[in-house]
Amino acid sequence: MKNISKTLLATGLSVTMLLGATGAVSQGVDTAHAATSQHQTPYYTYNGQFNIPNNHALEDQNFYAGLKADQFTFNGLKVGKSTKADVFKALGSDFKQYYGKKDLTFFEKNGVIVGFDHNNKLMNLTLRINHINHSAKSIESHVKKGEVYHAKTTEVAFYPGNSIVIQAK
Repeated sequence: MKNISKTLLATGLSVTMLLGATGAVSQGVDTAHAATSQHQTPYYTYNGQFNIPNNHALEDQNFYAGLKADQFTFNGLKVGKSTKADVFKALGSDFKQYYGKKDLTFFEKNGVIVGFDHNNKLMNLTLRINHINHSAKSIESHVKKGEVYHAKTTEVAFYPGNSIVIQAK
């Protein structure tokens, strides 16, 4: 009788553990599926000099998606968030003053123009593209003529063959 009880107990425990493990596996699959089906915000990070002939960023759809989603960083800098100290640390301090207007002061170096407000916050980033091969054609194949991206914290204007201007709202 004791042997039968032990056998039934062992069988019962085995079945319970098997059902519990099956439920755990099933639950794990659902969790993984849910995680993979969630929407991901596009982003784009560019490091290095931008206005060079063999730069292919303008041909990359992810570049435009990152700009449109307000998720673009240039050498670790984000318009509206980075400071003058951040810019000088990332790109060097040998910028030349480009011009100043009412609320912003602009500096230029290597085809990059940065504009700071009176609190030294990066409010404008202009990327010159005149040296990039086929820059006008690349932009025109991704952006409608005259289109401006109105993201949450920035606006992006495209000037094919000349520049891309990202400014804080």
